[in-house]
Amino acid sequence: MVDESVQGHRERLRLRFSESGFDGFHDYEILELLLTYAIPRVDVKPIAKAILQAFGTLAGVFDAPVSELKQIKGMGEKGAVFLTLIRQVEVRYLASDLLGKSIFDRPDKVKAHLRMLVQGRGMECFGAIFTDQQHRHIATQVMFEGTVDRAVVYPRNLMKRALELDAKGMILFHNHPGGTARASDEDIALTKRMEEASLPLDIKLLDHFLVAGTDVLSFKENGWF
Repeated sequence: MVDESVQGHRERLRLRFSESGFDGFHDYEILELLLTYAIPRVDVKPIAKAILQAFGTLAGVFDAPVSELKQIKGMGEKGAVFLTLIRQVEVRYLASDLLGKSIFDRPDKVKAHLRMLVQGRGMECFGAIFTDQQHRHIATQVMFEGTVDRAVVYPRNLMKRALELDAKGMILFHNHPGGTARASDEDIALTKRMEEASLPLDIKLLDHFLVAGTDVLSFKENGWF
């Protein structure tokens, strides 16, 4: 049986949310509300507070891997997986809002999409947004993953994927897990090589984005490309 006081508190949290969203909620209460749908029959407030203390912020919680989340007492596999779903749903939500639409009509959404896709990854990764002739979004794909400070990139593989998708435009992206918000000389040289490789294939390199922490920086806007 569920303790009546616990059940009553859960219902009050859900009612508050249904009436006014997260207005007035503490961050731990947001986690507490989410966990009521994953962990039955117990008071999840101490668990929510412990998670927030362990990972610092909501972003830290949702970026955390299942293996670390489930180490928190009371979480278990089910609760940990449920919290990681939040980020993945957001990634798919943002991607679905771009499909078939011009990326230049919604630059903020493109940046939000990339930030959610790669922020929090412990290893450097490299990928591309592929577009058609009118710069409408076709697909976003992480193509290469490497170490904490390097991802080996093969231009040939990237161009092959662009041709498979019949893409006419690309926006490259990669992350700096350490948070350095500036393109390296190697990043700039790689961008130039990608541009040279794409020209004979009638594919236009539109930009290159660097994801560093919560920042998404355009190579073009910063004069790096």
